[in-house]
Amino acid sequence: MSGDKFGVSLTELAEIQRDWQQMSERMAEMSAKLGQIKSTVAKAVATDLMAAPFAGIVGFAAVAGQVAGEVADINERAEKLQQTKEKLTKAIAEDVQKLQQVIKAYQEADRKAEEDQRKQDKDRQQPDKPKPSGNDDSRGNGKGNGHGNGHGGDQGGNDHGNDSGDKGDDPDAKPSHEGKIPVKDVEYSGRGSWKSGEAAVRDYISQTLDLMGITDPKAREQWTKGLLTMAGRESSYNSLPLANGWDSNATGPKQSDGYPANSSRGPWQCIPSTFAAYHQQGTSTNIYDPVASCAASMNYMMDRYNVSKDGHDLASKVQQANPGKSARGY
Repeated sequence: MSGDKFGVSLTELAEIQRDWQQMSERMAEMSAKLGQIKSTVAKAVATDLMAAPFAGIVGFAAVAGQVAGEVADINERAEKLQQTKEKLTKAIAEDVQKLQQVIKAYQEADRKAEEDQRKQDKDRQQPDKPKPSGNDDSRGNGKGNGHGNGHGGDQGGNDHGNDSGDKGDDPDAKPSHEGKIPVKDVEYSGRGSWKSGEAAVRDYISQTLDLMGITDPKAREQWTKGLLTMAGRESSYNSLPLANGWDSNATGPKQSDGYPANSSRGPWQCIPSTFAAYHQQGTSTNIYDPVASCAASMNYMMDRYNVSKDGHDLASKVQQANPGKSARGY
């Protein structure tokens, strides 16, 4: 969802690179055609009109001289055009390489951010060692209860090797009975604890449609297709880092997940204010919860873009949900 303020995304960079590559190929085609034109003009320049049979006609010499001059001028312009084309082709090729470097830099930044965040999460998860005072500090960390969020199943995963048992390391994703919630009530725990991948996201979408009472098979198909397309573009199907710490939304004090308050987060890259304003009753207040994020995104699109509840016009009204068109923030 960060796209309406997002300066650049990897998807958009890849499309720009592809367009630039196609332009380079068209320049090569133009070069071939220009070469043919130059060849023809060169033959014209080499033609000795005065040697033609009708060279003796009165006034022909003046006409021949004028034609020869114009042909020479055309040849000169073709030569300059060829030089300009070569410079432009070289510049395009250099831009393609620069785009590749930028994409690699973004990917490396994502990787580094993910590693740093994992380290921070691990450090936070280390329980404090009890002091040898003999006191039975029974306070614990206060998170050792079950999570049953009502989405069906086991909160969508936590099967990433995070065997935290009853230590309270799982994300607290209890369902809320509130619809719209204050931004201050948005939770940021559990980043990366839910399943990722297209199949997992498809299941989260199905849970969301159940929760929102959308049962018609055609409507479910329309929503699923659009929301899957969006999740693939926004978060690569709920893959880490899941939080955008570098676009124009990334402002405000850092939250418990280590990212600025207004950063886009989750599978559909909601910003906290939007997530809170369009929070769906019966879902958790955790912005990383895929079902809560999906429901909020649906409510947002139905309100802002007037998308019908049956989703038949989702792809036509929200370009980011249309697999047949280029990516565009929503």
